[in-house]
Amino acid sequence: MKISTFFILAGMMIISFYALVEVNYYSSTQTLSEKPGETPFIIIPEIGVDEAINNRSVDYGIYHEPQSAKPASGTVVLFGHRTLHGSPFLKLDQLKQGDNVTLEWPGIGYVEYKIINSTIVPADYRLSVEQGNVLFLITCYPLGSTKERLIIKAKQGKIYPIKTFRKTNPQKHYAIIIILAFMASGTILSFLYPVKEERAILFLATVALTFFLTLGYFFPTPPDALESNISRISDFIGLGF
Repeated sequence: MKISTFFILAGMMIISFYALVEVNYYSSTQTLSEKPGETPFIIIPEIGVDEAINNRSVDYGIYHEPQSAKPASGTVVLFGHRTLHGSPFLKLDQLKQGDNVTLEWPGIGYVEYKIINSTIVPADYRLSVEQGNVLFLITCYPLGSTKERLIIKAKQGKIYPIKTFRKTNPQKHYAIIIILAFMASGTILSFLYPVKEERAILFLATVALTFFLTLGYFFPTPPDALESNISRISDFIGLGF
């Protein structure tokens, strides 16, 4: 096997693991959003966010800190990833003073907030959850790093009743799209690879890794264990991801 083929296979394996993180995320959010009338949501029009809020983990989307309050009852703290796991807070740094955030919370209603300011703090910063009726949105900073945290603070405004209920998770097909896109990309690569005698190797690897992703869709892997394995494989192969 040529060294170029080896590195392509290694890259395909790493990419498949990252794809699996997203497949896991979208298949898991299907379960979390099966009862939209009982699930809270966050809506931020300026950055295109309309996501469910969960109480399991930040790895399952936007996470409500259990030590903080619910809307209209005190300080609300929400965490979200900027990369992977659906990247719900990817564009959080684009929010400006005066922008709107709405929490759609069953049993409470639509709770409006207006952005007051943004702050960048060290990763070990501890935020007080006793600051009145405000909302904090927290994510990693800068993009792709866990060195610091970006904190967006918003002040609570009006509350409206929820008049219409959502349909089930609109992102439920995203996991299948990721799997099909991986298979299509791998297939095209294998047929265009200049070393003709090793094209079959790349194609078989594509089929095997697609099957691997499909298993991940039906039998999701715990996110923390999955990302730990990605780091080990990257270190072993010598690739910096």
